[in-house]
Amino acid sequence: MLLCFVLIFGCSDAVDFDQIDNYTIKPTYALSLTYFTISPDNFVPIPGAPPITEISEKSDVKIFETKFIRENLVQLDFDFEITNRFNRDFTVEISLLDENDTLIYKLNDLKVTANNLEFKQKEILNIELNPNVRNFTRVEVKLSLDDRTTPILASDVGEIIFNSAATIHLEAPL
Repeated sequence: MLLCFVLIFGCSDAVDFDQIDNYTIKPTYALSLTYFTISPDNFVPIPGAPPITEISEKSDVKIFETKFIRENLVQLDFDFEITNRFNRDFTVEISLLDENDTLIYKLNDLKVTANNLEFKQKEILNIELNPNVRNFTRVEVKLSLDDRTTPILASDVGEIIFNSAATIHLEAPL
């Protein structure tokens, strides 16, 4: 009995419940932004139309509909992976837009060289320096041929596979 008493009360410290006030949670979440594949057919215009040298794709992003995420966002990491099987150089422009398609933020252009099968790039946004980024609801990706004088034909071989993801970093008191 004495041994039980010593084991229960002999090795205890007072619990400081105020420590919880100083604790901050720092979760991160990864999500896919947009993914698409472009083939030569995407560059073939209807008969009589000018050559297509730019393709644009918009995707809705709903991550900031949650008040907790919008208020506690501290950093956004964008990751891009592109496979370019065309024998052509491309520039990719990525814009973050609001619900009215107004530009919120433009990421750095991606210069993808011909036949680059493993293009990867990361861009990190500090939200304290770019607070308006919390208001973006769409991502627009524009893919442009660097040499606009020589169009891609339906008989050309190749494709572009575009994949992007975002990691959101939050910081909130518990």
